[in-house]
Amino acid sequence: MSIFREVAGYTYGHADIVRRAMSKKKADVMEAERKSFIEGAAEKGMAEADATKLFDEMSSFANYAFNKSHAAAYAVISYRTAYLKAHYPKHYFAALLTSVLDSPGKIAEYISDCEKRSIKVKAPDINESHIYFHVSGDNIRFGLAALKNIGVQFSANIIKEREKGRFSSFEDFVTRMSAVDLNKRQLETLIKSGAFDSLGIFRSRLMASYERMLEGISNRARHNLSGQLDMFAAMPSSGGGYAEPLFEYPNIPEFTAKEKLLQEKEAGGMYFSGHLLDDYTKHIAEIDHLPLSSFSGEDGEEGALKDKQYVKVVGIITSITTKITKKDERMAFFTLEDRFSSVECIAFPNRYARESQKIRHEAAVIIEGNVMVREDEKNRIAISNISFLETNSEYTPKPQSSPEQKSSSNNVSNDTNTAANHIKRLFLRVPDRESTEFLKAVNLVDIFEGNTAVVFYRSDEKSYFTYNRGIALSDVVVSELKALLGNENVIIK
Repeated sequence: MSIFREVAGYTYGHADIVRRAMSKKKADVMEAERKSFIEGAAEKGMAEADATKLFDEMSSFANYAFNKSHAAAYAVISYRTAYLKAHYPKHYFAALLTSVLDSPGKIAEYISDCEKRSIKVKAPDINESHIYFHVSGDNIRFGLAALKNIGVQFSANIIKEREKGRFSSFEDFVTRMSAVDLNKRQLETLIKSGAFDSLGIFRSRLMASYERMLEGISNRARHNLSGQLDMFAAMPSSGGGYAEPLFEYPNIPEFTAKEKLLQEKEAGGMYFSGHLLDDYTKHIAEIDHLPLSSFSGEDGEEGALKDKQYVKVVGIITSITTKITKKDERMAFFTLEDRFSSVECIAFPNRYARESQKIRHEAAVIIEGNVMVREDEKNRIAISNISFLETNSEYTPKPQSSPEQKSSSNNVSNDTNTAANHIKRLFLRVPDRESTEFLKAVNLVDIFEGNTAVVFYRSDEKSYFTYNRGIALSDVVVSELKALLGNENVIIK
C-alpha cells in the first residue's frame, strides 16, 4: 500500500483495493491497475520503463508472497500437522474439532472430512463424553462443551462428578448434579442431543419429566435444610438401608425420527442419529449435483466456484426470510442445508412469484440457479428453479434407456415427458374456510404431509389459496379426499 501511495499517489482507499486484489490473487484486478499506476508514477517523476518494471515485480510478488520467517514457521506447522493427520488421524481430527468448539458450521465441515476417512464421530453420551472431542476406540466422541448452553465449566463439573461413579440413571444424574446449579436449559439440551439415550428412557419421557424432577429435588433440599423429614424417605429397603421411591415416567411414545433429528440440530448444531435427507437417498443418488461444502471455497482458490456459474444442489430448507422491495414486490432469502454444510439462496421477485409455494420450512428440494460471488461475502445462489425431492417410498428410479431406444424416442413427441416432469399440484374445492369439508381436508393434508403442493378453491369467495403444507399423494389419499369432497372437487394437475 505504501508503494502505491508514495510512488503513484494513490489514496488509502484506492491502495487498499489493490492490497485486497493481491491477497486474493486477482490477476485481472491487478492488471486493470497497471495504467493508473504508471500514469501516477509518471506524475511523480518516475520513468515509464521503471514504473512498468516495478509494477511487474509487484504483480509477480502477488502470485504468492510471504516473508521468510513467516514462511518458515508455516512450513514447520504444515509438516507437523500433515504428519499427525497421516499417522494419527483420529487424534488429529479430535484436536481439530476442539479448536472450532464455538463454530457449529466448522464442526460439521470437519466431521464430513472424518466420515470420508471412515472415522465416525459418535453422539454425545453422559457417561462417555469428555469436555472436548476425544478419541474413543476407533472413533471420536462428541465433546459436551460443544453443545449449546453447556459450556466448559459445567462440562468439567459433570466429569468431576462422574469420577465418583458412572451415572446409573437420569434420576441419578439430576440428583447428583443439582448440587452444582443444574438448570432447565442445560438439562433440556442434554436430553435433546441424545446424551441420555444409553440410560434406556425415551427422550419424550425425559422431556415430559425433567421439570417435575428438578422441582422435587429442590423441594426435598428445602425440607432437609429446615430439619423436616419426608415420611417416604424413612421407609426401609429390603437391604436394610433406606430406599428412595422410584420416579415414574409418563407412558408416552418416543419422538419420531424427524422430531429427534430437529432436536439434535437445535442442541448441537448438527444431526447425530441421521439426517432429514436420509429419506430421500434414492432420488439424490440419481441427481448430478454439487455438495454444499463446495460453496465455502474463496474466489481465486483452485476449484472455487465462479460468479454466475450454473449449479444444481439438494438439501433441506431450514430458515426463510421474506422482504418487500422498493417496487412493492416480495422476495425471499432462505438457507439450504445438506449433511455437512449450508448455503444462502435468494429468490428474486420474478422467481419468488413463481416458486413461493415450494419455499417451505423443512422442505427437501432440488435447487437450480447461478452462483453469486461477492468480495468479502459468502457465496450464494440466485435461484432459477425449485423442485421437490421424492421420498424413498415414493421414488421410482428412471429406467436406463438403450442407444436404440434413445434414437427412437427422438422421433416421438415429448409431450408425455413434459407432463411427467411438470410439478403436480392438488386442487381441492371447498365451500368456505369454516366448512366441515375444509376442516376435514386440512386434517388429511396434515396427517399425510408430503411434497405435493395443495391449493384450495373457496366457492364462497371464488378465490384460490395455497396451504402451508404439502401432501404425499397416493391412491388411498386421493380416494379419501374424493369421498369427502366429491370426485369433481379433487383435481391433480
